[in-house]
Amino acid sequence: MNENMKVITVRTAKGIVIKIRNFEMPDIRRVMEIEEESFLDGDAGLYLELYEEWPEGFLVAEKEGELIGFVVLVLTPEGEGRIFAIAVDSRYRGRGVGRALLKTAFNVLRKRKIGYVRLEVRVSNQIAQRLYRSVGFMEIGFIPFYYKNGEGAIVMRKVL
Repeated sequence: MNENMKVITVRTAKGIVIKIRNFEMPDIRRVMEIEEESFLDGDAGLYLELYEEWPEGFLVAEKEGELIGFVVLVLTPEGEGRIFAIAVDSRYRGRGVGRALLKTAFNVLRKRKIGYVRLEVRVSNQIAQRLYRSVGFMEIGFIPFYYKNGEGAIVMRKVL
């Protein structure tokens, strides 16, 4: 267990109790399962590289010992935080897990004195866009053909 972060127990707004903790190497297989069912474009090598660069920026959520979601943060050269990836097991979506991961991620960034966080989200992912707006993200741009399948991305930013 990473010494820099204790396990945080959270009761989501929808009433499920989850634990949020730092990613550990054995988690990678489950992270990739959730990543693939969420249609993200990452691969295990990239996630492990990001973990090596900034271990505190890779958080996972678990319920009763099962990993059910994750968020990966990176620090940009401009000194902003960026949500590189966030995904929740399809069985637990809409139950506050993503929101709890985001709020924990914001706290990690605030501890680093980071003032802004940004992310890209698929144009078609209305559910994620609603979640991001509900926690304070504003739309600031658009990148055409951002994803491997050619779909564009909405760029969103939040003041921490």
